[in-house]
Amino acid sequence: MIRLSRTRRCRKRSKKAVIGFQIILIIYLLIGLGSQLNHYTNASFHDVETYSLTMKASAKFKDIDDKVWDGSDLKLHKQTKTKGNACAPLVLFAEFKNSGKHITSSEWKWELHKIDGSSKPKDGTVIDKGTIGKETKSRVYRIESNRATKGGTYVFKLIKPEGHPDHKRGKPFIWSKAMKLNDCKEKTLKPPKKAESHRKSESEKTNKMERKEQTKDTDASQSVREEKNKEKHSLESGDES
Repeated sequence: MIRLSRTRRCRKRSKKAVIGFQIILIIYLLIGLGSQLNHYTNASFHDVETYSLTMKASAKFKDIDDKVWDGSDLKLHKQTKTKGNACAPLVLFAEFKNSGKHITSSEWKWELHKIDGSSKPKDGTVIDKGTIGKETKSRVYRIESNRATKGGTYVFKLIKPEGHPDHKRGKPFIWSKAMKLNDCKEKTLKPPKKAESHRKSESEKTNKMERKEQTKDTDASQSVREEKNKEKHSLESGDES
């Protein structure tokens, strides 16, 4: 068996020591790199700038006792259709859908106007008015009026509450489409010709019977008068004798 020399044994030991030192150095480098990455990541997560943004949802007005618009926003959804020959009287309606918040404090008023034969909505004669009530179904509000009793053109006018932003934009109203009604006269149905002729014959018969009765009455009264005259004449002749 060949024994290794002393120098070769020393060389092997030094090589192992170098390898071990390199491994330890690599481990320390990895640990240091990991700690640096963790530090920058935490810093990036926590280094956030904070901004405060104030949103103005409504405006206050002195003329309404400092009440605030509740955020409700109604839009025309459905209304009475009067295409064709719609006759008065007729119950008119309009439905509005709320695309904003629920109505809590704001008051939505409505009016029914009768206008002068125009298809464009405008102010006319107010014949009915009221305020929006409870929901008829989910987020839908309905107004009705039975005051359209005569022919003419009618429109609904919904007045937005004070504080609604559309007041500043010059759009304080919501108009329905014009609804035109006609004065329709009921046509009297003419009876059939046979029935009419039968009615005429019956009336003629009754007239004849009435005339006969009248002639009988006149004849009887005339005969009575003649008898009375005869009696009177005989009495007068007796007195003279």
